Amino acid sequence: MLAVVVAGVTAWALVAIARLPVFNLKSLAVTGLAHVATSEVVARAAIGPDANVWLLNRTAIRRRVEAIPYVDTARVHVRPPADVWIDVSERVADACVRDGPGRTVTIDAAGRVLETGCAGALAVYAVRDRIDARPGDFLHDEELAALQTDARALAGRGDRYLEFDHDAFGQFEATLASGIRVRFGDDDDDLAGKQRLIGPILAQLGPRAGSVRAVDLRAPGTPVVEYRR
Repeated sequence: MLAVVVAGVTAWALVAIARLPVFNLKSLAVTGLAHVATSEVVARAAIGPDANVWLLNRTAIRRRVEAIPYVDTARVHVRPPADVWIDVSERVADACVRDGPGRTVTIDAAGRVLETGCAGALAVYAVRDRIDARPGDFLHDEELAALQTDARALAGRGDRYLEFDHDAFGQFEATLASGIRVRFGDDDDDLAGKQRLIGPILAQLGPRAGSVRAVDLRAPGTPVVEYRR
């Protein structure tokens, strides 16, 4: 009985101390921001000016802040006597996705929709299905996943591509920064090997390379060069 009483008194004393006005929010700092506004994080955190910082539901605050599309993680720290610090890690825009009707969104590497429209000079994945995801949602699309796999297969060769898509027959195509369309064919048909042909083909053409509209590598043994009119 004595132990129960002592425990009860101790718990009451701790709660009473925690509720003292000295522990009401004194300052709120936010760090780690580059794209997201501090005011947006403060609004999502929703910590009242009279809130006792030691009684805050830090998990709920973290989840509210992480609901901001550009926020990856948020860590809530309390410093004596009544200062709160929210350390934020932001997501990075990786690419843009354009659907058949023409709507465009920006996503990160994990497929989370960061915003509507295209945020800067990013590669574009063109998919045929309508995009219904909103900022903060994760975009799940089989065609997008296939295009991302293809883009990774082409990465690291020094060639920069502006757009990845499929033609009407489901054949993979990509557009170089120079505007040249490269027709690769099947998604799983040695894309890296085909890509290695582009440089030698254009080098062999010399000055005529500036007039090339597309390079068809669907049959890599007999590549076809298409010129602009």
